[in-house]
Amino acid sequence: MFHEFATRIHARYSDLAKGELYVAGEGDDIFAHYLAAFPPGSNPIYKKQTEHDCSCCKNFVRNLGRLVRISGCNAETIWKVEGLPSPYKEVAEAMDAYVLSLPITSVFRSKEGGYGAEFTRQLVDGAEVKRWAHFHGLVQKRHQSRSPAEDKGTIATTAQVFRRGLEELKPEAVQQVIDLINDKALYRGEEHLQATKAFRDLQREYLALQSDTSKSIFVWSKAGDPSTRFRNTVIGTLVQDISNGVDLEAAVRSFETKVAPTNYKRTTALITPRMVEDAMKTIGELGLEPALQRRLAKLSDVSVNNVLWVDRGVQPLMKDGLQSVLMAAATAPAPASANAQDIEIDRFMAEILPMARGMDLHVRNSHLTNFVTLTAPVNANTGQLFKWSNDFAWSYDGNLTDSIREKVKRAGGNVDAKLRFSLAWYNLDDLDIHVHAPGGEHIYYANKCGKLDVDMNAGYGRTRQPVENVSFVAPRDGAYRVIVNQFSRRETTDIGFSMEIVSGTSVMQLSYAKGVTGNVEVGQFVVKNGQIVEATFGPGIVASDLPQTKWGLRTEGMVKVQTVMFSPNYWDQNAVGNKHWFFMLEGCRVEEPMRGIYNEFLSSALEKHRKVFEVLGDKTKCPVVEDQLSGLGFSSTRGDTVAVSVKTDRSTRLYNINF
Repeated sequence: MFHEFATRIHARYSDLAKGELYVAGEGDDIFAHYLAAFPPGSNPIYKKQTEHDCSCCKNFVRNLGRLVRISGCNAETIWKVEGLPSPYKEVAEAMDAYVLSLPITSVFRSKEGGYGAEFTRQLVDGAEVKRWAHFHGLVQKRHQSRSPAEDKGTIATTAQVFRRGLEELKPEAVQQVIDLINDKALYRGEEHLQATKAFRDLQREYLALQSDTSKSIFVWSKAGDPSTRFRNTVIGTLVQDISNGVDLEAAVRSFETKVAPTNYKRTTALITPRMVEDAMKTIGELGLEPALQRRLAKLSDVSVNNVLWVDRGVQPLMKDGLQSVLMAAATAPAPASANAQDIEIDRFMAEILPMARGMDLHVRNSHLTNFVTLTAPVNANTGQLFKWSNDFAWSYDGNLTDSIREKVKRAGGNVDAKLRFSLAWYNLDDLDIHVHAPGGEHIYYANKCGKLDVDMNAGYGRTRQPVENVSFVAPRDGAYRVIVNQFSRRETTDIGFSMEIVSGTSVMQLSYAKGVTGNVEVGQFVVKNGQIVEATFGPGIVASDLPQTKWGLRTEGMVKVQTVMFSPNYWDQNAVGNKHWFFMLEGCRVEEPMRGIYNEFLSSALEKHRKVFEVLGDKTKCPVVEDQLSGLGFSSTRGDTVAVSVKTDRSTRLYNINF
């Protein structure tokens, strides 16, 4: 009767062995459980031990009796045999349940060709006394190995890595990487797309399982899948970094250092559909979606109550203009001298502006980076998009929002040196400043010499307000040659650059309005006793007194001022951030779409979505229109000077206003 049991188990094992087999509960004494499974009285003593306790069956049960085959999310044992007579029916059922209760520990590999034997004979004095039936089974070639422990260890490690990846890598991080690849924001990311998607699909299956046993079976069933090693791949490391809370920029930068050439520069901003969805959810909750539509402001948008001075001729065109009178009667005497008078801006505002009946401003070449336009929402009363309570904003040409000096200072650069060359630009490009100093010293990113102390957008584009700074605490006398190099072009908008050169107490503002290709010769500057005494400029560099045309105005001439106002962050009792004074000029018109949203302006509720707004601001520029409020802006951080001719009821006088 046992022979029938052994034959059925052999057939079951042979069927399961056609596929991959796995070991359950390796290390436990499974043969003891086998003997204990016999009902009382069904395993009688034969001589010194029970009838079914033999070394041949023990060898089989210990090595093949614990094997399972995985089918879907279920395990199948060799003991699943129907229609057996008692007591073997009870033994098979008990062993099937027991093996299924054990955790899978490895795949099955063996040096042996088989275990057990179909029959053995017991001989006495050379004559056959008894013929015994046993469990038996051959080891298929696919399960044979010369180094089974090593093979099993390798696959077990793979399964362990796979399970850790399934549990530790966050599904949202996996999807974020897929989004980055689809957006072409990863270097050769498409090479990893299939593997990342395959892992995502397996993870979804795994997380949908309810029991730990089902999850364990699932892990082992995929042990041969290439996706099991995903966690330890370079793309898996990126997912792991994001899952661990590493900043997205830093995580991608780490990925790129492993896979990209040294001079690789990413061209795409790191935002994903999920980030956009989160940002839009916040915008929706705050009711700010209409506020994202921006346009250039016009005179009739602005209340006369929010300006410091307005020309009488344009006052009726302003909001509330017919109901308000801004200017008090002039009673001051005429100026004693026709020469320009130096005056601080606060004193000018308090003493001179209230008397003005008309004003002209001297637009110089040094003001080319001061051109500014006011922006407004398409839809009024759209909620607080910005840090201040109104919905107006502003945009400088080149999207400049603050002085070069202030930016360099914030970036940790030396702004108090005797000689300073500070470069600023307005997009994600990687521009580099090169200074050839007297004595042959070449200062640039690869040879900073302790003088290049700010180097932004190197390696990847992180900001559209970058600066670089080269400073000399004790400059040598001699000629300094300055070059700007385009190390990596990433954008074709907001091109060109500005440069601030400080020597002693003099400040020189230069600009270059073209796209930078290769090297741009800024110029040569001869220094004596810490002061620039001679300067020559390269082609396209604007710093001379030759008139230039910009925004419909001709520089080095007088232009009529329509109105004077603070920047909107100082309207209506607001006092947020740096103060700007805007002189809006007659005939001043922007020539290309301008940004209406800057991250620096965003309310605190939106700052967590800065990456999305960085792109959103560039995608929602204000279109050019004829009716607009544009002119020159002066920041409290820049230390600029502008000459204005102020006409009162009694005289006309020239002032040099210092900001």
